[in-house]
Amino acid sequence: MASGDVKKFYGTLTGAAADITITKVPFRPRVIKFFATGGKWGLKIEDEVGMSGNNYLSNTAADTGVTINDDGFTLANGADVNVAGSSVYYECED
Repeated sequence: MASGDVKKFYGTLTGAAADITITKVPFRPRVIKFFATGGKWGLKIEDEVGMSGNNYLSNTAADTGVTINDDGFTLANGADVNVAGSSVYYECED
């Protein structure tokens, strides 16, 4: 963006240990940060080396399970920030 402004969108979800699709982000996120119960966190940066497809980085290791969509993202079953019953805070940036 020429103005230097960064769009941000924040939200929460409850981990389901099943695929969760968030479709309410008013832009295509380029960066997504996750902070989950138990001190787990994750980071997805579109087009970053090592983060293609559904790859992302977490505080436990490189992981898979985050896919960026035009209006949000999908958090897959098995992603370490998607534990059943955990509270997950996410922050999206363009």
